[in-house]
Amino acid sequence: MKMNKMLKKALIVAGCITVATASGLTMASNAPIDLSANTIEYNSATDIAKATGDVKVTQDGGVLTGGAAEYNFKTQRIQITGGVKAVKGDMQMTSAQIVSNANGELVANGGVVLTKGPNRLTGAVIAYNQQTQTISMPNGGNANGPTAEIRGNYLSGNLRNDTYTARGNVLLYSKTNDFKSTSNQATYVGSNNNFRFTAEGNVNIISSSRDLTSHSNQAQYNSANNGELILTGNAVAKQHNNTIRGNTLTVYLGKDVKIK
Repeated sequence: MKMNKMLKKALIVAGCITVATASGLTMASNAPIDLSANTIEYNSATDIAKATGDVKVTQDGGVLTGGAAEYNFKTQRIQITGGVKAVKGDMQMTSAQIVSNANGELVANGGVVLTKGPNRLTGAVIAYNQQTQTISMPNGGNANGPTAEIRGNYLSGNLRNDTYTARGNVLLYSKTNDFKSTSNQATYVGSNNNFRFTAEGNVNIISSSRDLTSHSNQAQYNSANNGELILTGNAVAKQHNNTIRGNTLTVYLGKDVKIK
């Protein structure tokens, strides 16, 4: 239930306001939100509070801090700017600006770094749905995990199941089996210490430690199956000055090759 406006105004003058909302800031439905800052101004006509100086927003165990913020009590939209940091559980995000709405949708702009568990994402813009844990990076970015790293001009994924899809100038790098793949599009799926990926469009793969290069229209890799690499469509693989060609080539890269 929304507070009486006169009561809200009194609390704002004191520099702190608490109200029960359904804000999506920290994935809490109907959880109370607490806003504090050095200075807070409230407009009763628009139902908007503006906070400046050491802004801190907490809700359901999540904390959002920054230099300035604007909170709309009607739409439950919050915009915070200036060295922004959001933390909840094993998720942490830093950026120049974060906008969050009542549906748990959060958009961060400006030098965004998002970490969740062992995964780290970086980009100019990251849209994050706190309910589904899906991410979208429309201006491109990088996803870095314990087994592999993937980047592209556009990146999307799900932090819950470690799945990422990249499009445009895609680079996928295996940290555990010494190879790099470039392509037009690729999807990476992590699973504990193993991962799988599929790549499409002008796929090139290099393994320096094996003196191996390949080119194909598509490629599939499965680290759990002895590093199985299946190349399809105008496939060519070269190793030690030897060349093999075919519509489908299967190469077993093995596991855990140390990078020289």
